[in-house]
Parts: sequence; structure tokens; C-alpha cells
Amino acid sequence: MRRILLFALALSQLFSCKSEDTPLPPEQDLDALYQQFHGRYKIVSAVASEALDVNFDGNPSTNLLAEIDELRTGAQTEFYSQVNIPRSFNATPKPSFLFIQNWPEQFLRLEQGKVWDGIAIIPFNKDYTFDFDMKVLVREFSFSEDLKQLIVIPDDSEDPVFKLSAPKSVTVLNDGKLVVIATRRLYTSDGVKEVIVTTTYERFTMAT
Repeated sequence: MRRILLFALALSQLFSCKSEDTPLPPEQDLDALYQQFHGRYKIVSAVASEALDVNFDGNPSTNLLAEIDELRTGAQTEFYSQVNIPRSFNATPKPSFLFIQNWPEQFLRLEQGKVWDGIAIIPFNKDYTFDFDMKVLVREFSFSEDLKQLIVIPDDSEDPVFKLSAPKSVTVLNDGKLVVIATRRLYTSDGVKEVIVTTTYERFTMAT
């Protein structure tokens, strides 16, 4: 329920800030974009730029599907990325292209009831405990001219964690998979590490 409310709030804020000056493609191109991109995407792989021990098993790995159970199990049961292409621009306010990404962020409990803000570089402490809280990032995007890039539009008003981990690039592969590159800070057996995460998604349904 919490995730649904966060998602609805993000959407309402995004549409309320929609600029009427945002360029939109011709109506005749819209259905082709819908058929090619619209839908939900599951994770195929998630690779960190350096080996990390996120699950504290003593075996660091760059494979985040092995290090973060929520990514592996969720890839089978939930969507972790979504591309929304409107069927029509005959709406007020005019709908935009949306890139939506779900990601399990660590919710880390520190001493004296404090929690990690998701940003600070802190050392490992055996007394800290954590679980995962699903975060939903919603951003407008435009297409590159060759349709090989989803150009995600920055939002400086966002929560600092979202600003840090927002996609730096979204590349469309020839087979339709999406490759998302983002910066993330993860709590590991060596404390908090900042890494570049390359996540590959494939569409499994057009239903949204």
C-alpha cells in the first residue's frame, strides 16, 4: 500500500509540473513508439563496478542478483522498470513519456534509533541491522533521434537518494532490452560503497 501511495504521489507531482512546451512526436508516430517500448520490464542482470559483499556471506561479487535477494526474487514476481507511452495526446494536461524504476533500497538502522540517510559514507558496524524498502523513481524522458537512448529528464526537487541513483543513461539494445546505468551507494561488509550499477531489463508484458 505504501508503495502504491508513493507511486501515485510521484505521478501527480510529475504531471502537475508538466510543461506545455515539451516537444512531442507527430501523432502518426505515437502508435509505433507504443508498440516498441510501452510495457513492464524485468531485470536480466545487475552488475556493480566493483565486487561487493552486500549479503555478508564473505564472498564479494559484482553480480547484484547474487548479492541482493530482493532483486533476484523480484525479477520473477514483480516488474522493476516500466516505460509508459500514451496512446493519445488528446488529454489535459498533455501526457508525457514516463520511465519508472523500482529498486530495493537498504533501510539501515544505526545506533540510538537513527537510520542511514542513504547518502553518508559510513563504516561497517556489526550492530547495525537493515532490510530493504522498495523505492519508486518516476521521470519524464524523451527519445534520441535514432531511438537508441531514453533521455531521462533530471529533477532537482527530488529526494537526495533519488537524485544520486537516478539513471545516468538508458540505452536501447538491438533486441529491445534496456541498459540502465546509475550510481548507487550500498552498505556492505566494508561499509558504504559508491558504485556504478549497470542493470539490463527486458520487456515481458505490454500491460501496465
